[in-house]
Amino acid sequence: METIVPMLTRQSLDLRQQQTLVLTPQLQQSIKVLQLSGAELEQELAQALLDNPLLERLDVQTDVAAEPLPEAASGEAESSWASLEFPKHQGDSDDPDWTPESAIAQDLAAYLSEQLGLLRLSDRDRALAQLLIDELDDNGYLPVSLEEVLDCLPDELDIDESDLRCALAQVQSLDPAGVGARDLAECLDLQLMQQAQQLEPALLDCARYLVREHVGILASPSQLRQRCAGRYSAELVERAHHLVLKLDPKPGRAWTQDVSAYVVPDVLLIRGKDNWQAALNPLAVPRLQLVNLHDYEIEAHPALLAERQKATGLLRSVNSRFVTILRVAQAIVQMQQDFFTQGVSALKPMQLADLAAELDLHESTISRATRQKYMQTPHGVMELKQFFTVALASADGKADLSAASVRAQIAQMIRDESPAKPLSDQQITDLLQAQGLTLARRTVAKYREAEGLAPASQRKMRAAAGV
Repeated sequence: METIVPMLTRQSLDLRQQQTLVLTPQLQQSIKVLQLSGAELEQELAQALLDNPLLERLDVQTDVAAEPLPEAASGEAESSWASLEFPKHQGDSDDPDWTPESAIAQDLAAYLSEQLGLLRLSDRDRALAQLLIDELDDNGYLPVSLEEVLDCLPDELDIDESDLRCALAQVQSLDPAGVGARDLAECLDLQLMQQAQQLEPALLDCARYLVREHVGILASPSQLRQRCAGRYSAELVERAHHLVLKLDPKPGRAWTQDVSAYVVPDVLLIRGKDNWQAALNPLAVPRLQLVNLHDYEIEAHPALLAERQKATGLLRSVNSRFVTILRVAQAIVQMQQDFFTQGVSALKPMQLADLAAELDLHESTISRATRQKYMQTPHGVMELKQFFTVALASADGKADLSAASVRAQIAQMIRDESPAKPLSDQQITDLLQAQGLTLARRTVAKYREAEGLAPASQRKMRAAAGV
């Protein structure tokens, strides 16, 4: 027989000491504001202006001449941004919130619909053609078969496949040439047929044969000559091949590119007497202040007291954000002086850890202060992240070249090459090694692809075709 021993429970109090890292609400807000982009910050402040009755925006426009922000104080936040003392801007518009509007983009479907409206078609045919236009993808192809489109139509409309084929022919007659094709071969064939009046009959026949029968090997001229031997002469095949290479395999891509968005740089680059200097862009700095109320009016309403604390904390966070961005930008400019004068080839290797050690900040703070933050430079508007690049060791062991400068050097070699004899990746590797830079061929290929440059074989083929 087992003996059951009762379990004794006892309550006690223990006193222990331990250290924990706690993020205060103010610190959490500062981190959140710092990592916001300029557009996101504007949205955040617009929402705060709607929610907080004690926060208002100063109706003052500023000029592009910027002054550095004062160092953040450790005490209470400033109740306004008047201490920045930006000069007033005499704009052409009386509206202080005026900004240039981007052009309204017209997509491919709208462009084709406009042309369709100019054709003399019955309402039935026009509706079917518009239905097919709505089914086109971004490249101008029809990704679904006519049978699938027919299955989606109600039977009472009494539409058969021949009606859809007629509607598709109307769509394929529109500009750009090749739109409405169901595959690459049909797309190229449609473009050739629109050029039929300007081409020799033999050349047109050979080119159409290439795109219909050998579209999969268009990148290999030698295979094309072998497949067409006995049917067409080698000279005619070469001419037809060059003609096909000039066609557009994606006729709708011109309408799918994103509209360029305006980027307001957070930092401006100013040329001093001896060097470049960074300054905040006053157009990117929001001008906010607390509503001027007496203390007894706020203390009489506890809700207003809480709103004032929120507004004060927000102003402190925004001020800290721009102080940090300016410090980081000034350090970057100081380290990359040669880049602004000489270009990408003079970009020095720099890591987040290097800047963090110099400014006595954490790497995560540097990362937040450079992500989606932009600087106006002589080479265009650049994200601060672009100034960070890894170092590549030269043959003598010195890490004095950045990956970005090597990429620019490779691109320059390809631009200076002979079109008839383009440089291969191995030849570029040998040239870099002759200059004292040890680099693998696959690394050269990776950098070449990052610059958007084709391999040597494709560059030679395009040069021969005059593309």
